[in-house]
Amino acid sequence: MKLKIKYLIWGCTLAIMALTAVQGYFIHNTFILKQREAETAVRAELVKMEEHMNIVKLRDAWFEQVENRIRENRHSEIDALTRNGSADISRQVSYYISHNHVLDQYHTAYEVVIQNAVLIDKHSGYKLVLKNKRWFNNGKRLNQPQIIHDMTASDDAAAGPMVRDFNTRSSFSINDWQQNILGQMIGLLVFSALLLAFVILLFYFSIRALITQKKITDMQTDFINNITHEFNTPLATLSVAVSTVKSQPELKTNRIISNSVQVIERQHIRLKKLIDQVMTHTAGSEQLILKKEMVSMEHFLEKIITDFKAANPGAELIERLQCEPVSIAIDQFHLTTAIGNMLENAVKYGGTQLIITTTLEGAFYQIAISDNGIGMAKEELEHIFGKFYRIEKGDIHTVKGLGLGLFYSQQLITAHGGRISVQSVYGKGTTFTITLPLT
Repeated sequence: MKLKIKYLIWGCTLAIMALTAVQGYFIHNTFILKQREAETAVRAELVKMEEHMNIVKLRDAWFEQVENRIRENRHSEIDALTRNGSADISRQVSYYISHNHVLDQYHTAYEVVIQNAVLIDKHSGYKLVLKNKRWFNNGKRLNQPQIIHDMTASDDAAAGPMVRDFNTRSSFSINDWQQNILGQMIGLLVFSALLLAFVILLFYFSIRALITQKKITDMQTDFINNITHEFNTPLATLSVAVSTVKSQPELKTNRIISNSVQVIERQHIRLKKLIDQVMTHTAGSEQLILKKEMVSMEHFLEKIITDFKAANPGAELIERLQCEPVSIAIDQFHLTTAIGNMLENAVKYGGTQLIITTTLEGAFYQIAISDNGIGMAKEELEHIFGKFYRIEKGDIHTVKGLGLGLFYSQQLITAHGGRISVQSVYGKGTTFTITLPLT
């Protein structure tokens, strides 16, 4: 049992680890998917912004300002213009991004860089070269920039007084995107954490209940073993007493005493075998070794009925036995125990009138034991054959016992290839039906 619990703990631990790994995998994939969705959404909004603001037109207007200053030999203003970029465009971009829900939500950084630009005044020969020059932005620094697109423009040298050749690159980055996406996933993260915590707690309480149940079962087993061991001394004394009485010559002339001694001897042998059975832990049908022999069921049941009447003079037992003689291969000791348990239970639970009926149903022999006792509620019926199960009234066990009788009876009948069923109405009584194969 300890080994089974250890395996169960390892199995549950591995299951929790697997569940955690699967949850982590799906959360990671969801995180990556959310990141890609954010990048796609931001990129689409920035493209809309460039179209809305007509960035191409703004770019041409800015370069026209630079060209005018070149033609007018205002070179100092050109340096200031190119050094500071286009402040006007930057303000427009910042305003648009701050008022766009998607772009503002993801703290978007945006900038356009002049990667390479050459302006040549063919009249004066003045040449302006710009490389990797920030043109305009929204004032936020790019972290891990992603390219939106590159723009290239050039003018034919013969087309005008200026030779223009330049290309620009617009880029963006989502700043603090991890916190933003995690904020969107907070519901999923909390649910996953609660689910994992629930599974761990369920595992913990299940194992604790199992260990507690094992301790209780061990205590019950130890108690039964101790009790059965203590029975050996009085049984040995009873055996000596029966042998002494049987040796008396007066026994042969007194039929009543002779019959009583035979009943005592049968019950002594039965009780001794029962105790030996418990001591060797053979309470399961798969462990039972039956010593079958062909037995007349009528004579077999008559012995059980005689012993029962002697032990329970206050109970009325009505016999309705099958008239046709039937012989079945059974283990007399074990089947006597099974039937005896049901008869004793009937008396324990208030039965004053018992009816034992036998019938032939095709290839099966049936023994029905009915009583007029307190009966059982419907919800009790599915549990009564459980080991150590006892019917309670409130929180009190009104009938003494260990809860092994019906469990043991079912095991014995199953070992014979038969089955046992029960019908009961609370307040009216109970009927147990034993069905045994004829062959």
